[in-house]
Amino acid sequence: MAELQSAICGNPDDLQARFGYAKALYAAGQAEAAIEELLDIFRRDREWNDRAAKAQLFTIFDALKPLDPLVQTARRRLSSMIFA
Repeated sequence: MAELQSAICGNPDDLQARFGYAKALYAAGQAEAAIEELLDIFRRDREWNDRAAKAQLFTIFDALKPLDPLVQTARRRLSSMIFA
């Protein structure tokens, strides 16, 4: 994770590094931080890598409980980005 974080610090627009970092965060049990990274990727480029950030967000949402406040908040934020 440190290598990915370093790549992001060196180039904040490296969406592939951000995506890898988000997946690593989620694997490490840091769902909230992973969701933040994925929302940032989506905000920067909705279509990046065939909408990989959005797909990964939905994968995380499905893995967590639907009524989890983290999921509800992230879904609202994603919806606001989609319909803005």
